[in-house]
This record gives sequence, C-alpha cells and structure tokens, in this order.
Amino acid sequence: MEKAKVPDAFRFSGDDALNYETWLGPLLFEPSAKKFLSYLGDRDIGSILEISAGTGRLTRHLREFFPSTTKLIVSDISPDMLELARQRLNDPSIEFQLADAQQLPFSDCSFDMVVCHYGLMFLQDRRKGFHEVYRVLKPGGRFIFSTWDSPENIPLFDLIINGVIIPFFAGEDPARFRIPFSLYQPERLMDLLEGAGFGTNQVLPVEFKSGAASKGNVVNSFLLKHPLGNEVAKKDPAALVPMAEELDQRLSAQFGNDTVFFDLKAFFGIGQKGAIPNSL
Repeated sequence: MEKAKVPDAFRFSGDDALNYETWLGPLLFEPSAKKFLSYLGDRDIGSILEISAGTGRLTRHLREFFPSTTKLIVSDISPDMLELARQRLNDPSIEFQLADAQQLPFSDCSFDMVVCHYGLMFLQDRRKGFHEVYRVLKPGGRFIFSTWDSPENIPLFDLIINGVIIPFFAGEDPARFRIPFSLYQPERLMDLLEGAGFGTNQVLPVEFKSGAASKGNVVNSFLLKHPLGNEVAKKDPAALVPMAEELDQRLSAQFGNDTVFFDLKAFFGIGQKGAIPNSL
C-alpha cells in the first residue's frame, strides 16, 4: 500500500503557514502554477475542485484562467493554510472547505476537474487519495496534478536536502526529509492512476526556472523560516545559525554571490475518468 506520514519538518501551521506563503510561494509555487496552466486544456469547465491547495498560489491562477461561471472549490487539510488562502484571495466566487484529500466530503461524480499542486506526496494513503479523486469526478472528468522530481535531479534541492540537512541528522532515517520528493517515478504515478481506474493517462516531465533576489531569501525559505530549521534547533539550538551560514556559503559556491537563479523539475500527471457507456 502506498503510504507516507507527514513529518514535522513539512507541517505548516501558525507562523509557518505565513512563512510558507511569504518565502516558498514566490520561489517554488508561483513559477510552477504559471506552468501548470498550460496543461489545463479547455476553459469551458463547469466545476473544479482543488485539493491540498495550501496558501492558494495555484488557486489565484485557476480563478483567472477559468470563467467566472466555473464553480471553484478549494480545499486543504490545514485550517491555517486554508484561512491564509481565503484572506489572500478575498474572492467570494471561490468556496473554501477544510477537507482531507483521503476522505473528500463531496458526493460521487461532483466535479468536471480535480487539480492538486504538490500535495499528493504528503497523503498517508496515496492509493485512497487517488481513488477519492476518481470517485468525485464526473464521467469524462480529468485529474491534473504535479509532483517534484527527485532532489538528485534538482541542484538546489540536492544541496539543501542531501548536502546540508540529511548529513546533520546522520544516523537517523533520512526518508522523512525526502517526503516532498517521494513521488518522482513516472511508472509509480501511472500505477496510482491506473489503480484508481483512470484511463488515457499521462505523466510528463516538466522543467521551469525560478530565482531569488538574494541568497538570504533561499536560506530563509528553506531553513530559518521553514519547519526544517525548527527540526535542526530541536536537535541542537546552537547549530541553526552555523548551518544557515554554511548554506549561504555553499549557495555562493554553486550559484554565485548575487541573485540566485535555479532550474526546477517536476512531473505533471493527467488522468481521465471513463465515460458511462450508453447502454447503462
């Protein structure tokens, strides 16, 4: 069974939810959301459900991309993340609903499209999550989602996760730090789609560029203003500042002293729920 437990290093609530939006939002999720739009297809969609929406980076683009007549329901399991999305977007045409993607509070065949922007990796039961999406989609409806590639294929993530974080926690199971990158095999994603009943499936490698105005923005985004930093401080409060300095130095060596530009790699998946046969 496909299962994953969300570690504290990637739980965003309270101030961490605001930091997620302030720091990670522009670096990771904004450029990806813009790329995501080109995979949505026809704008003539009656209803859309976004699961694991976080602070609503993709949500804003969905609302602008689809006509105002398209019903848009946005959900997340974190009340703090969802409330921040509601406040940021301040759009009465968007319905916000607290929901676990593994137990969606919607009737069968409710939506024409379901989207998920980097949330599937955190589901404790991924197969159930895919089955739930299939259940709430109308016949012919599509599921479009994104997952990160392996950190070994993304130099920035490789530096942060494999070069700085995991060595500090030597002797501990490193899997908890790799959860955001744990659904990077196309064949595994295809298996999850097919296992839930989806057909006409695609899993496509995608690359896009991003950057930060300074190395400090990157250090804040992934360490000082991130739950990863909290995990470091729990183990050794005196280690956090030296680690931030080390990361700053390694960023200079790899990306230069000024503005940090980097490439990101992901997979975008598309599955379609089969139509009901005419004979039924």
